[in-house]
Amino acid sequence: MLGNILGGLTNAAAAEETLAALGDEALLERVKQAAEANVVTPGTYVAATVRHLLDHGGEEVWLDLVGKMANSPQPGAAALQAILARAFPASVTRKTPARPS
Repeated sequence: MLGNILGGLTNAAAAEETLAALGDEALLERVKQAAEANVVTPGTYVAATVRHLLDHGGEEVWLDLVGKMANSPQPGAAALQAILARAFPASVTRKTPARPS
């Protein structure tokens, strides 16, 4: 089952459809920006990201992915969201330390 779900997500059209279904606007915007910077469609970029995870993901990534899929009524969407959250993390706002007076 996992192989079928992830294999489907390496297809650009299927990946873009699943990405849109996630409803995570902030994530979608990060993916769109990255895809635009690489001059490809969001679906193509997502499919390449999933393929990279399949080829290079370590044990921690796989355990996290399987856990998220097992607890979801939509395992494909849960898998894609977990992969994309790793690939496109929300930016971290750093506070500038106050200067001593």
